[in-house]
Amino acid sequence: MLSHISCFVKGTCRVDTGSEPHAMPLRINQMSHAVRIATTGDIPRLVYLLLLDAEERQAADPILWKMAADASAQIEKALTFALMSEQQPFRQIWQVAEHDGVINGVIHSMLLPVPPIYAGRKGDPGLILPDSAVALGAPEGTIDALVAAAERALMDAGAKILLSTYVTGGPWRQVFRDRAYDPLTLYLSRTVLGDAGRPSTIRLATEVDVPSIVTRASENKRILFEIDQF
Repeated sequence: MLSHISCFVKGTCRVDTGSEPHAMPLRINQMSHAVRIATTGDIPRLVYLLLLDAEERQAADPILWKMAADASAQIEKALTFALMSEQQPFRQIWQVAEHDGVINGVIHSMLLPVPPIYAGRKGDPGLILPDSAVALGAPEGTIDALVAAAERALMDAGAKILLSTYVTGGPWRQVFRDRAYDPLTLYLSRTVLGDAGRPSTIRLATEVDVPSIVTRASENKRILFEIDQF
């Protein structure tokens, strides 16, 4: 089975390069939507929402996105680390949308560390991750409010380029398009590999291959730049 993950880049991104990140948790209100930074007290509800997302992925591709038997416990552990640990491998942001006192949406974003060969003058881009979800029956505009809040938080953290990605969910795709995101990359995954084994012309790389790998990577970067200067 062949599946795909879509990645988008925001076409226009206004950034005040002289501003500093907010010291207080960001809160955005759009109509009846209130979006704020998640706290540890939100974890039970976030586990529920992220399990809904996991179930949707599994329904789309049960081989690639097979749920673990202890998925709930794993999600809770990951959220606890993300919201409490001071030893984070990267800058990540979890935000929730509330309506009438009930959390009906969550969005996860991060500053994306990029390999040095791709690092540019604009620094690490901000990425809206696919482990974001809204509850069934959430008020209209919830996804848009979440994305708007994530964009603002990422720009406040220093991002000058905004990326987004999603696995399933037509509404998320539509919101990204409405907010001026353009298709950037389509990641393909293959879950039926067969038993042919590794071709004889392919081997594991070694240290002596590094110069050639750097040369090929530079050529690839040049070609990508010619296709799209992003």
